[in-house]
Order: sequence, then C-alpha cells, then structure tokens
Amino acid sequence: MTSVVWADIARDVIIVQGDNAQTFLHSQLANDIASLAVGASIHSLLLEPTGHVAAIVRVVRHEDTVFTLDVEAGFADAVIVRLQRFVLRAKVTMRNSDWVVRAFRGTDAAGHVGDGPGRAAPYWGSPDEIDVVGDLSLLPIIGEETEPERMDYVRADARWPQLGVDVLVGDIPGTTGILSVAVSFTKGCYPGQELVERMDSRGTLAPVVVRALAREGLGVGARVMENDQSVGTVTSIGARVALARIARTSTVGEPLV
Repeated sequence: MTSVVWADIARDVIIVQGDNAQTFLHSQLANDIASLAVGASIHSLLLEPTGHVAAIVRVVRHEDTVFTLDVEAGFADAVIVRLQRFVLRAKVTMRNSDWVVRAFRGTDAAGHVGDGPGRAAPYWGSPDEIDVVGDLSLLPIIGEETEPERMDYVRADARWPQLGVDVLVGDIPGTTGILSVAVSFTKGCYPGQELVERMDSRGTLAPVVVRALAREGLGVGARVMENDQSVGTVTSIGARVALARIARTSTVGEPLV
C-alpha cells in the first residue's frame, strides 16, 4: 500500500508551441530554457522590462516544440499578454488551455508515479513530491485522493511561495526568496535582467522578503513582531511552517532555501 495522496490543484496551464518556442521562452524568462530537455521541468520568474515580477511560472517541455507554462489560477491571461508583447516574428503560439495539474505527495511519490509525459518537479525537487501536467483524461491516479487545500499546506511546509499571496505582481525579484532555482545568472539577456543582476552584484535586499517561520500560534494575516514592532505579515500557513512578508531590516525568520 502506498502513502501517496493526490489532488488536482488550482493552476492555469498555458500551452506554448512552435518552431521557435524554446528560443522565445529562453529570451523572455529569467531561467535557462535553452538547456531544458524533453520531459524535464524548471521554475522561472517572468519579469517586466523594469525588472519587477510579472509571474512565477513552471516550464515543462512535453515535446521538442511543445511546452507548458503553469501558473497560479487566474494569472494565465496576464502572462500571455506579457509574452505576446515580444513575439514579433517568432514562430510561436500560446493559449490558455483546459489541461490540469495533478499533484502527488507522499513517501517516494515520484517513484510511485513513475516516468511519463508532463512530469514536473514542484518546489525544490524532493522525490516525495511530483506533479503531472496534461489532459485530464490522461493523468494517472496513484494513491488516495485528498482535498486541494491539503496540498497548499504541503506547499507552505516546503517553503514555496504562492503568486498573489506571498509574492505579489510588481514585487522586486529578491522578494520571492527563490532566485536560486528560478533565475540563471549565466544565461544571455532577458527583459528585467538588469535589475536582477544589479541587486545581486551589490548584495542589495528587496524592501520586503518572504521568509519562513515556525507555524505555532500563527495564522494568515497575523502580524509578525520584533522588539515590540510590527515587521511583517503572515501570508501562508502549513502544518509546521508559516510564510510571511518581512521587512528587510528585520532578522525574523529564515530564508526559504
């Protein structure tokens, strides 16, 4: 018997395809898409030319010229509008699809689900967590179905921020706490790169940073106090961990990674 549970989680799935899909996405996203193999996934920031966050996306390469971007529910249209501003003559199309993200969590979840199309690593890439992105009729069922809300608790416990909750559109990239996995500092140019590189080279912190705290006694919306001063607000909670937006002048909390 497996201890794996699964649920379909609230994610929008954008299908991006065409002869230039890979080079186009590489030119627009903050991470290295040029080296992404078929069957692999990678997290990335999508930035405005000013360097501010437009979205946190996950890229899955399904076929040589077919990719998906999945993003928090409700953000797909804005992502498409942002990307289409730079399509120009590239041979690439994109559309908001009815594909689904099915999340599997539990001991060796990735091993139980096995290989196949649409496999995507959530969070930081633990073998106990795997998502499958694809047509609902083709998604596997492994283990016991659970409530999508339970998956959100797992997300917070994994210290992964949610767009529109922990990280807001318009934030400075450093706010996200995920630059180590969502940004490449060795790839070529992309919109917003200048701000990312400048803050990294100077060691500058964003005005607000998402950090992890012990969950005990905290709920969403709770004020985070330090020396009798409010220094932040709790935005997500898990079973053990709370995520909060904390002022850079505070020492409260831990980095997400």
